[in-house]
Amino acid sequence: MKVEQVMTVSPATCGLDETLGQAIERMWDADCGIIPVVDAKGRVILVITDRDIAMASATRGLAPGDIRAREMQHKPVVACRPEDGVHHALNLMRTHRVRRLPVTTAEGVLHGIISIDDIAQCATPGGPVTATDVLGALKSVSAPFGVKASPALDAIARGDQ
Repeated sequence: MKVEQVMTVSPATCGLDETLGQAIERMWDADCGIIPVVDAKGRVILVITDRDIAMASATRGLAPGDIRAREMQHKPVVACRPEDGVHHALNLMRTHRVRRLPVTTAEGVLHGIISIDDIAQCATPGGPVTATDVLGALKSVSAPFGVKASPALDAIARGDQ
């Protein structure tokens, strides 16, 4: 099963000069917890989660409307491609401990978003993606920082079992 078969197409985005308040409004309207920040060519520069916004606002003592997207910490963007397999996306989520990934072209242009929830919705017993696959990745993503999931869960998340 390919990422493009289960991803959300045309996700909400914001620009570097928009405020986190504007990003929150878009998240609310799109019922999502992540928003890619894109440049004028549609390339993903960074992603902002609802948690990122809450932490930035609280630690800076500023309202979200007073913080620009460009002021957020830049971590390397972890993304997958539309033609990647869903297991590859699960492995990226497990390895980087994220629940959602931008789906980009080779040039970094946003094509969609895939979440662990999207993958869980298509899991079926004996199918190309099973509940065990999703659970293994979710346990790795959800483990407290500094705690590695067990080797058995890592094998499940990689699709070895």
